[in-house]
Amino acid sequence: MFQGFHHIVLFCKDTNLSKGWYEKVGFELVRGYEEMYWFNLGGIEIMLHPSEVSNPGMTNLHVAVQDVSQVFQHVIDQGLEPVDHQQPGEKISGPVTRPWGDVEFELVDPDGHLWAFTENRT
Repeated sequence: MFQGFHHIVLFCKDTNLSKGWYEKVGFELVRGYEEMYWFNLGGIEIMLHPSEVSNPGMTNLHVAVQDVSQVFQHVIDQGLEPVDHQQPGEKISGPVTRPWGDVEFELVDPDGHLWAFTENRT
């Protein structure tokens, strides 16, 4: 019956600002229409939709990656600041190994959506 997600909608106060952020992270822009933007993420689309209100801290998305260290270096090179949600306010120098075996880091987009980039090493 279900085939999977068609797309996920993230509400943004400034979709043009958010578009630039997503491009820096390395998401592939698929299309745009009237300040709405769709990005490809492994066969699923992430849609940035204009809104007067966003939900900071309410959305937590995990992206599976093959080499978390490579992704970490890419975002550093783009001038973005990786975080560890378990150590708010502290800078991290590399991906963090979780007790359950995943190795990951997070980024917070301009609207407060938390993106975890996770390599499963279990």
